[in-house]
Amino acid sequence: MSEARRRPKRRREDHDTMGEADTIQLAQDIALNVAGAMPHEQRRATTGYVPGSIVRVACERFVTYDAVEFFPGPYLNMIIGPNGTGKSTVVSAIALGLGWKPSVLGRAKDVASYVKLGHGEGWVEIELQGFSGKDNIVIRRVLFRESNSSDWLLNGANASAREVNEAVSQFHIEVGNLCTFLPQDRVADFAYMSPQRLLRETQYAAGHPKLSEWHDMLISFGGDLGKIKQRITNDTEEYTHLENRNRVLERDVRRYEERVELENRMRMLEARVHFAKYREAKQRYDIAHTERAQAKTQVRECERALLPVQEERDRLEQRAQKMDLQLSVQRKEADDTYGTCRRIEQEREQVDLEMSSLNEQERQLEAAETNRGQQIQALRARIAAMEEETAEEPAQIDTSALDADLRAVKGEHRTITEDCRDLDSQQSDLAAAQQQQRTRKQAVERKLTESNNIRHQRLQILAHNDKDTYEAIRWLDSHRDMFQHRVYDPVLVLLSVKRPDAARAVETCLNWNIQRTFVCQSRADYDLFTRELIDTRGWRLNVVEQEGSAPLTSFKPPISLDALQEAGFDNYILDNVDAPEDVLRFLCTNAHIHLIPISFRGTANAEEVERLRKFQRYIIGTTLFTTFYSKYGKRLPVTQSRELRPLRNFAHSSQSQEKGEAEHQLVAVNEEIARLDERVQQNRRMFDMKRTRLQDLSTKREQLVEEQRAAHRLVSEWRKARSLLAAERQKLVREESRPSAASQRQQINDERKKNALQLGKAAERYLRTLHTLMHARKQCDILVLSKLRHTTELNRIMEQIRTHQTELKEAMDALERVVSVFGQAKEETLAAKHFYELHMESVDAETQQTFFDQYRDDAEGVDQLELQLQGAKASFDIPWGIGPSVLEAFRARKAKIAELKATMDATKVEQTQLESKVQRVESQWLPSLEHLVANVNERFSAAFARLGCAGEVRLARDESFEKWGIDILVKFRETEQLQLLTGHRQSGGERSLSTILYLLSLTELARSPFSLVDEINQGMDPRAERAVHDQMVAITCRPEAGQYFLITPKLLTGLRYHELMKVLLINNGIWLPERLNLSEIVSQKRARVPGASDRSSATASAAS
Repeated sequence: MSEARRRPKRRREDHDTMGEADTIQLAQDIALNVAGAMPHEQRRATTGYVPGSIVRVACERFVTYDAVEFFPGPYLNMIIGPNGTGKSTVVSAIALGLGWKPSVLGRAKDVASYVKLGHGEGWVEIELQGFSGKDNIVIRRVLFRESNSSDWLLNGANASAREVNEAVSQFHIEVGNLCTFLPQDRVADFAYMSPQRLLRETQYAAGHPKLSEWHDMLISFGGDLGKIKQRITNDTEEYTHLENRNRVLERDVRRYEERVELENRMRMLEARVHFAKYREAKQRYDIAHTERAQAKTQVRECERALLPVQEERDRLEQRAQKMDLQLSVQRKEADDTYGTCRRIEQEREQVDLEMSSLNEQERQLEAAETNRGQQIQALRARIAAMEEETAEEPAQIDTSALDADLRAVKGEHRTITEDCRDLDSQQSDLAAAQQQQRTRKQAVERKLTESNNIRHQRLQILAHNDKDTYEAIRWLDSHRDMFQHRVYDPVLVLLSVKRPDAARAVETCLNWNIQRTFVCQSRADYDLFTRELIDTRGWRLNVVEQEGSAPLTSFKPPISLDALQEAGFDNYILDNVDAPEDVLRFLCTNAHIHLIPISFRGTANAEEVERLRKFQRYIIGTTLFTTFYSKYGKRLPVTQSRELRPLRNFAHSSQSQEKGEAEHQLVAVNEEIARLDERVQQNRRMFDMKRTRLQDLSTKREQLVEEQRAAHRLVSEWRKARSLLAAERQKLVREESRPSAASQRQQINDERKKNALQLGKAAERYLRTLHTLMHARKQCDILVLSKLRHTTELNRIMEQIRTHQTELKEAMDALERVVSVFGQAKEETLAAKHFYELHMESVDAETQQTFFDQYRDDAEGVDQLELQLQGAKASFDIPWGIGPSVLEAFRARKAKIAELKATMDATKVEQTQLESKVQRVESQWLPSLEHLVANVNERFSAAFARLGCAGEVRLARDESFEKWGIDILVKFRETEQLQLLTGHRQSGGERSLSTILYLLSLTELARSPFSLVDEINQGMDPRAERAVHDQMVAITCRPEAGQYFLITPKLLTGLRYHELMKVLLINNGIWLPERLNLSEIVSQKRARVPGASDRSSATASAAS
C-alpha cells in the first residue's frame, strides 16, 4: 500500500488556520518528548501489547507455507531460520495481510505471485491488538491466482480494502515507511533514499503527528509563495514593458495630434496660396496690358525709320551687280593668259631636262665602249674552260630504295603535319573561345561590380545629405544580430528601379523623408531601434514598423492592368520597383505607389483620366498631374500639373533579378573556362607528342635526302655545269651583237639640235603672252578700285539698315513677349480665380469664415506661403511609425497598466499574508523538527560511538521547504572524515550497519506500534553484528518499547538475550508434527549432553 494512500489527505483550507488549542497541544507534546515519556507505555494492554501490535499471524497456501500460525511477542521478536525456509514469507504475510501493495516488498508486483505454486488461492490472517477496552482486530486477505485479486474479511465479515485501510491507519501502522518496515529486498533502498524522502519518512515515523502536516503546509505555502512572486515578477515586467511602450507611443500620439493641427493649417495655407496666386496674377495682368500698348507704338516708329534706307540699299545693290559682271569678265581673261604663260614655262623646263639627259647618255656611252672588249675576251675564256670540264657525262647510280624510304617518311610527315595543323586550328579555336569566355567573365564581373557600387553611391548621397541616417546604416550593419527580424535599410539604399525611364517618376513620387526611412518588421525591433539610435544617441531618423499591417496583396489598384493599358497607360509605379515585401507595403501605405499610373510614351489622355475619376495622381511622359474634386455641387475636377523632378538619387539603379542572373552567369562562365582550360591542356599534350614525332621524321628525312644527294651529286653537278655553259654562250652572243658607239653618239647629237629649236620658239611665245597678261591685270585693278568705293557706300547703308532692323526686331520681340506675357497673365488670372473659387467651395464653412475674417486682405507673397505649405506638407508626409489604430492601442495599454497596477497591489498583499502564514507555521514546525533530529542524532551518534565509529544526523536546509532533508554522515575509520551515507560510497556491510542503527535510533521515538527489519545484518563483521544485536536487545526490550521484528538466517554464539524478547524458530519441511514444543526439545538436549544445562539456560529461557 503506497504512502499516499495510507496517509490521510488534508484539506487546503485547514492550512490557513491553527487554533490556540493546537499550539497548546504542540507545546505539551514537545515537553512530553523532552521529558522522555513514551506513548507506548501509557497505552499498553495488560497482555503487554500496545494497540496495533501483531498478536497472531496465520496463513495457508501462501508462498512457501501450506499452513502456519505463530504468535509474536509484544517486544523484540527474533525470527530465525535457514535460507529458503520462509523468513521473508513472514514479512510478505504481514505487509499484504495489513493491506499494502506488493510493491513495498521490492519483489513480485502482483498478488497472484504470492499464492503457493499448485494452488488457485491462499490467505493471510493478521490479528492486531485492539485499543483499551476494545476487541482485537482480525484481518484476513484471500488471494486468487487466476484473477490476480483479493477478498477481505474484517473480524470475520466481508469488507472492502478501504475499510481495512481505515482500520489499520488508526494505529499509525507504516508498512510503506522504510524507517519502520524494512524488507530484505528494500534494505539497499534505504541508503539510496533521498534526504528529502528520509525527512518525510522520519517525521511520519517518529515525529509529532502534525509535523508532516505542517511540512506539507509549508511546501504548499512555499509553492504558492513562489508562484505569487513569479506572478509579481511577470506582472512587473509586463507593467514595465507596457509603460515603456506607452512612453514611446506618447511621442507618437503627440505627433498624431500635431498632425491633425498641421492638417488644419495646411487647408488654410492652401486657401491663402490660391488667393495670393489670384491676386499676384491680376497684378501681372494689369502690368502686361500697359506694356503691350507701349510695345505696339514702338514697333510702328521703327518701321517708318527703316523704309528710306532700304530704298537706297536697293539702288546701290543694282549698281554693284553690274560692276561685278565687268570685273568677272576681265579676271577671266587675265586668268586664261596666265595659264598660257605657265604652259609655255613648263614646255621649256621639259626641254631643259631632255638636254641634260642627252649629255649624261653621251658620258655613259664613252665608259661602256671601254669595258665591252674586256668582257667579251673574259667570256670566251670561261666558255673554253667549261667545255673542257663537261666534255664527258658521269655514270647513273640506282637510288630506288632511298626513294621509297624517303616517300614513306614524307608521307608520314605530311599526315602528322596535317594532324598538327588540325590541333593548331583546334587550339586557336579554343584560345578564341577562352578569350571570349574571359571577355564575358569580365563583363559579368563588371556588371556585378556596378550593381554593388550602386549601394555605395547611394550611401554617399546619404553621407552628404543626411549624416545621421548614414551613421545609422553603418551602426545597423554591425548590430543586425541584436534584432529578432531583419531591419531594412532606408528606401533609397534598398529600392531598385526595374526600368531606367521610370527612375525619374519613382523619385518624384517618393519624397526625401520616405527615401531616408528605415522599416522594422516588428514592434519589438522598432522599440529597440528607436531606443538605441534616437533616444540614446539623439539622431534624427525616420523609422516605421510594419507589424500587424495589411499584406501586400491587399493593396489593390483602382482598375486592372488591362483596363489601365486601354486608357493609354503602361502600368503603376509599384510595377516598376523592386524591394522586400515589407518595404513595398510601407511605400503603398505612405506613398500610394499602387494608385499612381504612368504612361512612358505620353499616349494617355488626361481628359479620359478625369472622366474615369479613379486617380488623384498620374504621370504622362515627364509631367505629374494632380486632380482634386470639389466637395460640393457637381464635384468638378481641378487638375494641377508640374514637371517631374530632375533625376538625382535614383540616377543609378539596379535590378536584384539581374544581379542574381549575373551571379549565375559568373558561375557558368567559370565552369566553361575550366572546361576549356582542360581541353587546351589535352590538345597541348597531344601537339607536343606530334611535334616530337615530326622532329624525328624531319631528322630522318634530312638523312635520306643527304644520302640521295650524295648519290646524285656528280650527275647533278655535271648538269649544272652544262647549264652554266649554255648561259655564258648566250651572254657572249648578246655582247657581240650590240651596236657601235659612233652610231649612238650621232643619235644623241640629232636629239640635242631638235631640243634647241624648241627652246627658241617657246621663248618667243612666252614674251607675247606676258605682254597680254600685264594689260589684263591693269584693267582688273581699275575695276577693283571702283568696286571698293561702291562697296564702302553700300556697307554704310547696310549698317544703317541693320541698326534700324535691330531696333525693329527688338521692338517686335518685346511686343511678342509682352503679348505672350499678357495672354499668359490673363490665363493665369482666370485659372487662379477658378482654382481659388473651387478651393473655397471644397472647404468647410468654418474654414471659409476664418479665411474671410483673417486673410481676405492678406498681402503675404505666394513664395512665402508656398514655402510654409511645403514645410507643412513635408512634416505631414513624414512616416509616423505607428499603425492606424495607434490611439486605440495606446488607450488599451493605459487601461491594462492601471489594471496591472491594481493586480500587483493585491498580489503583494496576498504575498504579505502568505509570508505571515509561512512564518507562523514554520515557528511551530521547525522547533519540533529540530528537537526530533537532535534526539535521533543523539541516539545515532551514541550508537556509533559504542562501536568505536562516528555518526551524525543533520538537518539539511534549503530555501524551498520541499528540498529540506536529513543527511546521515558516518565514519568507520580513524583516518576518515564524516561522509554522507549513499548507495555507492560505503560497502554493503557499512550501509547495513548505518541503516539498522538509524532505525534503532528511531525506535524509541516511533509512533508506529511495531517495526520490522529483514536480514539487516547481512555483510556485517561479527564484532559489528554482536554490538548491533546487543544494542537492539537493550533498546527494544525496555518496558516502554514497542513491538519489533528482527529476521535473520544466522546467530552468533554467546549473544545477549533478554527475558522480554521472543525467539521464533522456523522449522519447515515435509514431516512435521502438528504441535511442536521447543521446551521439551531443549530438556531432551540437556539430558543427552552433560554440562549443557548451564550453556543453554539462557536460550531455553528465552525460547519459552
